[in-house]
Amino acid sequence: MNCTRELIDGFVDEELDPGLRAEVEDHLANCRDCSEAYSQIRARQAAIRSFAPYYDAPAQLHQSVREALKRVSGKPKVEVRNVPWRMLAIAASVSLVFSLVGNLSQLHTKTPESEIIAENILSSHVRSLIGTHLLDVVSTDQHTVKPWFNGKIDFSPVVNDFAPQGFPLIGGRIEYLSGRAVAALVYQRRKHIVNLFTWPSVASDAKESRFSRNGYNEIEWTDASMTYWAVSDLGPAELKQFKALRIK
Repeated sequence: MNCTRELIDGFVDEELDPGLRAEVEDHLANCRDCSEAYSQIRARQAAIRSFAPYYDAPAQLHQSVREALKRVSGKPKVEVRNVPWRMLAIAASVSLVFSLVGNLSQLHTKTPESEIIAENILSSHVRSLIGTHLLDVVSTDQHTVKPWFNGKIDFSPVVNDFAPQGFPLIGGRIEYLSGRAVAALVYQRRKHIVNLFTWPSVASDAKESRFSRNGYNEIEWTDASMTYWAVSDLGPAELKQFKALRIK
């Protein structure tokens, strides 16, 4: 078989029939390039799962599911000679799905928006480190990086190089967060990467929030009608030092 990313993705997601799956498995055992691609996909999946938010279903949701099942199973029997059994099953499923969606919506609204954004920011940071999408534009010149965003996003990000202070600019890329395209400016601190995400702010007041998880630190702030999120595996003190440079 020929090398193809689609079949590797299907193999990872267990979407192939047994015969084709066996062919792909044999191919991976003998093709170094495809085997490396397969390993990278699995590593990326594992990293994303480790940082993705997980919510425990509350007792209320468990009870609602049980009650929905009782209502479906406890209704009087109807004449089904002219009603396909599949339609009855679909109707019962739809009733249960609406109940689940209502309860899950209540559950998600309890999570502060800033924490959800923090999780998404962290996931984007990790993906950029383990994948091949760290930089769309590679340059240490702020006058090269800033114009690169023109026409690609609906705002012009502020771009500075902090090489003299130990945080050199190495490039940038575009990410999609919070329902919009945002600019990601990439800085380096020794061997550590700092991703700085920025987009126009909807809040008028200046604020600062900090988050830490699994060895990574994040700082959120607003300045001059722009929202900023800095994330790195640097310690909180060094990340705060970077933030102080950024707002000058």
